[in-house]
Amino acid sequence: MPRMFYIALGAAVGVVTVRRAARAASTLTPAHMAGSLAQSVQDFVADVREGMAEREDELRQALGIGASDGGDAGAPGGTSDGRADVPDVADAHRR
Repeated sequence: MPRMFYIALGAAVGVVTVRRAARAASTLTPAHMAGSLAQSVQDFVADVREGMAEREDELRQALGIGASDGGDAGAPGGTSDGRADVPDVADAHRR
């Protein structure tokens, strides 16, 4: 009886091992790795762009230059005498 137990146990361990090895081998194929890498890069780029947009909004708010000031938000601003239309830095720190 103990022999039969160890034979069944060995067969079960062998089946589990072969299934895990086959699963690992299928995830390490070049096509799967390329797809996984491409998706990771796309996710990273999307996260970086989201962070850049958030930081840009923070900087615009801190400098007091919102996108609703009229015209293109990315266009360089200025006054009629050629000075940049940027608030005084000392005033920004006092707030």
